[in-house]
Amino acid sequence: MSPTQRSVGAILVTRGEAPLTQSVLRAIENQSVAPHSLTIIDVAGRHVTPFPADRVPDGAELVRVGRARNLGDAIRRAHAQGARFASEQWWWILHEDSAPEPECLDELIQAAAVGRTVGAVGVKQMSWDGSRLLELGIFATASARRLERIGDDDIDQGQHDGTSDVLGVGTAGLFISAEAYEAVGGFDPALGPFGDGLDLGRRLHLAGYRVIVAPKARVRHARVSLYSGLDGASDTDHSEPTGDVSDAVVDGNDATDGSFRKRRYAQMYNWCKAVPALILPFLALWLLVWSPARALGRILTGRASLALPEIGALVSLIGATPRLLAGRARAAQSRRVPRSALRALETAPALLRKEPAGVDEDEHGERIDPLVVASMRRYRFRSASTALGLLILTAALALMQWWGTAGGLVGGAWVSLPSSWSELWAAAWSAWIPGGDGYAGGADPLTILMAILSAPFAPMGITPGALATFLLVASTPIAAMVAWNPSRVLASSLRVRFLVSLAWSLAPSLLMSATHGVLAATLAHAALPVFVAYCVGQPKPLLVAGAGGVDEAPLRPRGVNGGCAALALVILACCAPWTLPLGAGVLAWRSRRSLLVALPALVLLVPTYVSIAARPSAWPALASTSGGVHAYTRADSWMAMLGMPAAPSTPLEAVALGTIGAGVIAAAGIALLRLRTRFAALAFCGALVAAAAGWVAAQIGVGISGAFVAHAWTAPALSLSFGALLVLAARSGSGSEDEADGPRPAWDGSRPFTVRALGALSALVLLGAGGVVAASAFAARGDAADTPTFTLAQRSTVSPMSSPIVSAVASQAQRSTRAGRILVLDGDPTNGTVNAFLWRGSGPSLTDGSPATRAVALARARSGAAEGVLRDPATASLAQAAYTLVVYPDDATVATLAAHDIDTILVPLGASGSQALTSGLDRASGLEKVGDTNSGTVWRVRPGGVTPSRVRVESASGVTTPVGGSQLSVSGDVDASGTLILAERADSGWRASVDGTALAATEAADGWSQAFEMPTAGHLTLTYSAWWIIPWQIASGVCLVVAAASALSAWRKR
Repeated sequence: MSPTQRSVGAILVTRGEAPLTQSVLRAIENQSVAPHSLTIIDVAGRHVTPFPADRVPDGAELVRVGRARNLGDAIRRAHAQGARFASEQWWWILHEDSAPEPECLDELIQAAAVGRTVGAVGVKQMSWDGSRLLELGIFATASARRLERIGDDDIDQGQHDGTSDVLGVGTAGLFISAEAYEAVGGFDPALGPFGDGLDLGRRLHLAGYRVIVAPKARVRHARVSLYSGLDGASDTDHSEPTGDVSDAVVDGNDATDGSFRKRRYAQMYNWCKAVPALILPFLALWLLVWSPARALGRILTGRASLALPEIGALVSLIGATPRLLAGRARAAQSRRVPRSALRALETAPALLRKEPAGVDEDEHGERIDPLVVASMRRYRFRSASTALGLLILTAALALMQWWGTAGGLVGGAWVSLPSSWSELWAAAWSAWIPGGDGYAGGADPLTILMAILSAPFAPMGITPGALATFLLVASTPIAAMVAWNPSRVLASSLRVRFLVSLAWSLAPSLLMSATHGVLAATLAHAALPVFVAYCVGQPKPLLVAGAGGVDEAPLRPRGVNGGCAALALVILACCAPWTLPLGAGVLAWRSRRSLLVALPALVLLVPTYVSIAARPSAWPALASTSGGVHAYTRADSWMAMLGMPAAPSTPLEAVALGTIGAGVIAAAGIALLRLRTRFAALAFCGALVAAAAGWVAAQIGVGISGAFVAHAWTAPALSLSFGALLVLAARSGSGSEDEADGPRPAWDGSRPFTVRALGALSALVLLGAGGVVAASAFAARGDAADTPTFTLAQRSTVSPMSSPIVSAVASQAQRSTRAGRILVLDGDPTNGTVNAFLWRGSGPSLTDGSPATRAVALARARSGAAEGVLRDPATASLAQAAYTLVVYPDDATVATLAAHDIDTILVPLGASGSQALTSGLDRASGLEKVGDTNSGTVWRVRPGGVTPSRVRVESASGVTTPVGGSQLSVSGDVDASGTLILAERADSGWRASVDGTALAATEAADGWSQAFEMPTAGHLTLTYSAWWIIPWQIASGVCLVVAAASALSAWRKR
């Protein structure tokens, strides 16, 4: 029914004698069309003075309902007491701080009469003094995030008067049909003072009603609930009668921080209430992760006052779960149209990311000089164009260097990765290292990092090995692009930023790490600028030319936020564990609060640090990078000072890399002489110290590569040195120090010809040197197609793989449920030398060990060489069996190899002493010769016709039953009993059970493998567990998700 004057009941909700209540009453009396009735609902609690009865206007009714939770609760209580408005057909709801202008009710009545389905009409909300436009309808996304079409200082010029149907309206001045109100069940009791208008509007739409606005109906709204912060009185925390306001005014406004928790709660509640039932559980899990991430983001971005309210809003939402479910049920009962009916009214999330209408206004709302705006836009365009050019140039260099490597890489420190992401993920988060005969401890940090990085690409069918190859091959353009944004901290000049990013992408430490296949060093090099930029601080404002001359741009440039810095430090620490203590020290020097940035990396690497610290023989592992190790020719001290971690392969490479390193040193030296500041001296001295430390650390052995000692790869230290010199040169090149007291040119101002010429020459020299290095590396592997893969694997630099390093027969055995291993033999038994390698993957694998296990293996090898005895039983068993096999083989030797789960034996093409090795293997019984393959000569290990298996059951009668499983666990039915033997080193962490009954561990006959007594057949479960693994996994997951969400949150906020 259309409203008339005789069918409208005005409702004024007030908390006692509020300061503005009388003003609102006078505004109601001055209406050109008076309401039929006026009900004053007093929600004063015990500590608030009630509304005096003698102040009630003639004809009005005063209803005292006591302490109400919110607006909806106040109306429900008054309705239950038989208030006059209950008999009216239309209700006009007003707050104690919302005064309608004289024509307001008349305009609302006319608007409501336009259609029979109109259920609610909203007003145009103005500031209390009438000077500013506040709101005309609610526009929000499906997740209840508000779109603010109106700026903070917009005046009412009729620019939004064409608005009609809206998603929701504010409750201040709300004109609603009593029939519609009852049909949807009124306001949600869990909402108020915020979010109730949006929720009511959605339910009205779904019930078949229209929600519109009357642009000419104006209400002056003081928004007491927004700015009061819901003050400290105990009752006001629940009885605030004000209505829905924008949640977009929250960030960066100290005046509204007090009400942030309730507004955030209202947004999440509305979101959970609006989603389909099937999505609700997933949304709940997301909010459990996202809310702590937002809280951390608040702390890291300087809004710590909002961190606790973020968590408080989540706690409030959890506590409101029963009311949420009840509200969803009520909404479902009143729904008459499908949810899709709201899509036309809901705002697309993309609109929230677009620039607001006030893009030409500064942070204080003042209009920016159009010349300044044009200059800033031109800078952004040229910045993007320069970055694109940088990408094209560096990609061309990378393409020149790595052409023909699509088939895979081999050699240097390069190691293979599991063919499936699930296998890599399981190895990364396990307490057992599936390499050789296995080791107890956490995985290599690079394994964890690669498992995380490859996770998004796994659904697309991209294997971890393919991603790792891309990261190494594209290390130059990746380093350039990652360094581009952080370079803004050093300078605003695009020429300087281009040179800095180009030089960083062509640093000798990066180029040599790539050619040597050290993936960890290339990733650390790429991540270093992000972390350094965070520690340095915010970029300086852009200098632009406006009508008043050259001045700083009114909008601050983007800096690196704490979330990005935390992720960068995670990459650094995973690639070079020694960088975490150094980074934490720098963060502590910056501020104590910044130490939170180091928390994700610290939690993630706790197993690594513990495993290294627990064994003194593993301490050298801290000197090197993670991942594979290799033997290489160490650089002389002067080469290290130029940034080269190893001796160059060719004179041409030495000249090119030396030119880059010497050029940066020269530029930094000139900058030191020009600036003569404490910062310049510290940067230059720090660079020298880092280079010297890198050269010293390179003398430390950290593992075994074939028959040689692998020394620490210290490229990250040299990258740090190179970066310090580059920062110093960039500070001088930007001219910011020299021009601090004189006239400063705009970013696009003219520069002297000599400066521009010097910059162009520097770019050409860098590109030329990079091209020489690329050509030299390409030429050095020109014989790769004609060289056996195993021979290429022994080189100190990487080469394209011409043929598989593992035969198809051996690869099939590895992928089977028996998880067969490969014994690779090299050396010359006639000279008493046999080198044996146990592979579980396609050659040396990233999951084979960790920095600690590699360092311990080197220490044991040195001790064994000195004492003539190998202390590790598993290593001694394998070494003795391998040597005996090729010298004087017998059945027991082949059985010993089978106990190590060796399915195939490979004598690779190009192996030294291959003829003697082959002759000895041909004499061994229990071996089945497969023949010659592209990888080499292959034999199957079949002692007594028995197929080796990682897990087997040996009965008392000597019958062996293979048991299927994976590299880390077993779960399946076994129709055998006896002794369960696992081809892994014995450790207290192994657990086995049959049909839920735990098996007792026993000592294996070979003295090294894990064994259990298995008295009955049944369903076997075999796993390795450690007490710390689950807490570590949970803590690592939470920290990583929080850091990633913090980075995304800060980016979205921009």
